[in-house]
Amino acid sequence: MQAFTAPLLMAVTLVAGSPAFAASGAPAPAHAAGHAPAKADTVTSDVRCLLTMVAFSNINKDHPQAAQFGIHFFVGRINGRAPGLDLAAAVKAQAPTLGPEQLQAELKRCGPIVSAAGQGFEAAMNGLRPPGAPPPGPAAPPAAAPAPAPPK
Repeated sequence: MQAFTAPLLMAVTLVAGSPAFAASGAPAPAHAAGHAPAKADTVTSDVRCLLTMVAFSNINKDHPQAAQFGIHFFVGRINGRAPGLDLAAAVKAQAPTLGPEQLQAELKRCGPIVSAAGQGFEAAMNGLRPPGAPPPGPAAPPAAAPAPAPPK
């Protein structure tokens, strides 16, 4: 997660959780009501998802890999959709619009996107296995260390 600076991460979580911001009554985004974002809003929508994943990674310490996967997924998606985008400016523009309620709504919207991408990746990797090969299982436990030789 070297691409994000500590001040940016702190700003997202502090803004999202600040009582002052929650009390400001900032409006939810138009697409939070269940409408799909317009084509022109896809990058903005992805930036919102990226910020949501950053906030989620700071809150949910039980599943850090899920949030990290989401961060990397949305950074890649943004770079693919808008090469050369000033990500810092895009993040600064969206961070103040994400209060606790908006983050919850965005997590409900963005989470399934990340989940579907992860499942697609897993299916692609499973497709690399030779036919008839068993699915990968948990790693085998390490072999027991040999008993020490008795002293002579």
